[in-house]
Amino acid sequence: MRPERLLLTCLLLTGCSDKIPTAVDLGPDANPGVTPGWDGGVAKSQKGNLRFKGPERLSLDLAQALELPASSVCNELGQYPCQTVHGVALGGVDPYQHSVYETAPVTGATTPIAVERTVLSACNARIALDVNTPAAAVVFKDVVLTADGKLADSASPAVATAVTSLVRRAWLRDPTRGERDTLVRLYDQVQATSAATPGVAWMQAVCLAVFSSAEAVFY
Repeated sequence: MRPERLLLTCLLLTGCSDKIPTAVDLGPDANPGVTPGWDGGVAKSQKGNLRFKGPERLSLDLAQALELPASSVCNELGQYPCQTVHGVALGGVDPYQHSVYETAPVTGATTPIAVERTVLSACNARIALDVNTPAAAVVFKDVVLTADGKLADSASPAVATAVTSLVRRAWLRDPTRGERDTLVRLYDQVQATSAATPGVAWMQAVCLAVFSSAEAVFY
């Protein structure tokens, strides 16, 4: 009897179980087509392959998530796009200026700096728009600042909503309560640094923390 017919016969005789398979760690060398193991009800990826976003994807994702024109995400000296200036550091190529024809196999020492520079610039652009034109605010809606630049009420629902909005835009999921509360409590630490405008400084810190996280810069 042919193998596939034997398998079909066995299934017909024994029936199919609707029980969740027992947890099995297949490991990185599992053969394609093997039924995934289960861990807490979530199937383990057989082909885990995280990739760094790189200059173009990083900039475009920031533009989309923060609802900014692509040209205003990050510009050095106000005129040179960061994805061009920091392209090689962010894993890109530069065949014409520096004869870099292939991407580096690993990220460089300056990559984290370039990521933070790009993210912080985009965050500052979004924050400036939200603070200066609150009626059209996108992320920090209804977050009220006092005359001296502090949050009027760091425990207000608007602050928690702004944090949730940032996480959804960056991580494409809702934050856990712990994640949300940690980002909200960050305001107390920012205020303790005697920042000139602690409310805006908190917005910058939260935005930078969320969009420069591993969950945001890898895909």
